[in-house]
Amino acid sequence: MGFMIFFGATLPPTRSERCSRFLKGYRKIWTNSGPRLSKIMASPPDKPIGSIARAAEIGQILMRHGAKNLAGALGFIPSSSNVIDPREFRPAAVVAFLRDIGPVGIKLGQLLATRSDLFTEHWITAFSTLHDQVSPVRFADIEPVLASSWGEDWRNDFAQFDEQPLASASIAQTYSAKLQDGSEVIVKVRRPGTAARMEADVRLLVRLAEIAEARSPDIARYRPVEFLRTFGRNLAWEMDLAAESRACERIGAYLDTIGVRTPAIHWELTGLRVNVQERLYGRPASSLGSPSGDPPVAAFAKSYANAVLRMIILNGEFHGDPHPGNVFLIGEQDVGFIDFGSVGTLTKTRRDEIVRLVLAIAGEETSEVADVLLAWAGAPKVDRDALAVDLDHLIGEFRGTVLSGIEFSQIFSRVFDLLRDYQLVLPPDLAILLRTLLTAEGVVRSLAPDYNIAEDTRPIMTELFAERFSLASARSGLKKLRGQLLGLSASLPDILATANSIAKSGYVPVQLDPLSIEQLAGLRNERQSLKGPLAAALIVASALLVDQSWLLAGGALVIAGVVLIRKS
Repeated sequence: MGFMIFFGATLPPTRSERCSRFLKGYRKIWTNSGPRLSKIMASPPDKPIGSIARAAEIGQILMRHGAKNLAGALGFIPSSSNVIDPREFRPAAVVAFLRDIGPVGIKLGQLLATRSDLFTEHWITAFSTLHDQVSPVRFADIEPVLASSWGEDWRNDFAQFDEQPLASASIAQTYSAKLQDGSEVIVKVRRPGTAARMEADVRLLVRLAEIAEARSPDIARYRPVEFLRTFGRNLAWEMDLAAESRACERIGAYLDTIGVRTPAIHWELTGLRVNVQERLYGRPASSLGSPSGDPPVAAFAKSYANAVLRMIILNGEFHGDPHPGNVFLIGEQDVGFIDFGSVGTLTKTRRDEIVRLVLAIAGEETSEVADVLLAWAGAPKVDRDALAVDLDHLIGEFRGTVLSGIEFSQIFSRVFDLLRDYQLVLPPDLAILLRTLLTAEGVVRSLAPDYNIAEDTRPIMTELFAERFSLASARSGLKKLRGQLLGLSASLPDILATANSIAKSGYVPVQLDPLSIEQLAGLRNERQSLKGPLAAALIVASALLVDQSWLLAGGALVIAGVVLIRKS
């Protein structure tokens, strides 16, 4: 899967000719391109980047990496074929293309590196070579952002401000500082011009994905447009530094209940393009050695795994990028999380689906497992019999294992393999969950190779199931049922009166409003037969009524028979 074709091609002779062709072709494909992506990407007032100009740059990158067929199919250059064949994609060339696009390409590649439900191992390995490391922007370019956020006298709020950045990434740079009250803080500042460039790039990629979907059924089934729009929303989140701060406080409130630290936010200095947060002192997980040479490491790895799993399974909102640079050992064994720019959210519906999946696997209910997977994939046409056989094999791997002993991440690993085999695409909102699980697994393995994450998963899953089947949950269900029964009771007198009338007269009253009759007549004039669907609906109604009233059920069947027998 992918949506770039790369193989050998010769560049046109001059730069002016290249630009002319790219601009001419892109004007053609960009006409009537639909709503701007800015509707889903909240950007600051950065200077916008013209779509035509950026398209010309992207076109040059395509040609530089030999994507002549793709450039032709997408309309950048004249071509006799509009067919896009995904079998021609090459991992090394796709990675080179993403790297040359810039920050958006690199972040997209990093996300794709976690999609083992879509890509085989050699693709994942290629995507994993993309790293979000950029040269820092000069402080002279950063200071106007601080002045526009805090005012020209912004330095009066600080006793000290180190102008050398601690870290530099594609979206923001971080600085150490000290407030006037002596509090040591981290200042995160969005790089100038970032929002406009990323918005233009994501908007362009979405448009190209729309064209690719229209011209290749093989690509369309992977829903790249939906994936890229979700990717764009996540980037918008990362660029809103106030949203990151709010997530830090929300998730931090939960983590605090299990003894995990997160930085406090200084809201008087925090906004869209700048945030200021407490500086946590500790050892980053990336600097920790093996547990044999460092006793606290094993306990730290366990606490880290426990925190990640509890955020996902019980809290439903979780740190989306818990890599070793974002996790600290504080004191002897306390865990601290920083940088909540990437956050994953599992709705209650999605969490319930995950619970259904785990329960179905534990209960060896192949049909239920298939229902969940196919619903996630958008109910595509697949060989359900073959899928059932493979699911039975998957369930067999867990056969005989008690529910609390099933490892959460292991289930996902096997399920994702199956999704890829049947080209069943994981919903975009679950992609960040996969990335988080894979990142956490890698961190734990590097710190404590012998540690079994299942030991932490078992009690957490047990808590989840206890929550699902608790007295409080039962009360909630009964409350909903009571509301439904009250609604039914309000209609009960009318229902009983109707049933009594039918019993006395032997006739079932049917009422049609004049507008409905006119609509039915119009449909008949258009020679659209309603007998079959109407009879089927009446038969279904009969089946539903049989437990309530055999008389009503019989009446519905009689009417169905009349509909089928009566001549048009």
